Amino acid sequence: MFGIATDEAWLRGSGACGPFFDGDAALSDADIRAALSTVGFGPATDLDLVLEEVECWRGYVRADYVCLSPNTLSVVEIKSDRDTLRRFDEQIRIYSAVADRVTLVVGWSLAAHALRAAPSWWDVVLAEREPTSNIRFVPLRDGGQNPGVMAEALVAMLPMDDVRRLARAAEEPMGRLRGPALREAVANHLSRDELRTAIREWLGRLSQRRNTIAS
Repeated sequence: MFGIATDEAWLRGSGACGPFFDGDAALSDADIRAALSTVGFGPATDLDLVLEEVECWRGYVRADYVCLSPNTLSVVEIKSDRDTLRRFDEQIRIYSAVADRVTLVVGWSLAAHALRAAPSWWDVVLAEREPTSNIRFVPLRDGGQNPGVMAEALVAMLPMDDVRRLARAAEEPMGRLRGPALREAVANHLSRDELRTAIREWLGRLSQRRNTIAS
């Protein structure tokens, strides 16, 4: 299972307890985020950065978490027991265009529907409340590497200032292009590795800005 810690403290046994053993068992988004902040997203040596609420595709979709490891950009999406799947199709489309790996963390109320809807290469994890009131995470499906990252989607993650910088550095002349035409030209002329590097730099700056504001 990729993207979230999978040690014994995280799993606390094998198999799920079952849905809603009492009236307080349903999990909110805040419940799941609090539990994730405790267990973490894997060994610290494997992750360079974890950011919450990151805009994808020019802000059209906001990922719950984006995680950067040396060679992978991953998205973690939460669907709690109090959520709906109203926007899930659009989230699937965008995450499947920009992320190398995706982990879906889902509560009991949406687990069956979300598991069927999520692409086969997504990791899927069940979040449930134990009788002790602790929250645990049970792997439902191991995923894999995204077979279809799209260059235009990677460019769409970047602010326009970054797109212009990439255009100036490119060998192909793009000085007269603006807006969508410029984004398209950058996507056509830069490699996915170059675009991933640009996204990594942007996310690093975003993390620094957030830390400065928080302090």
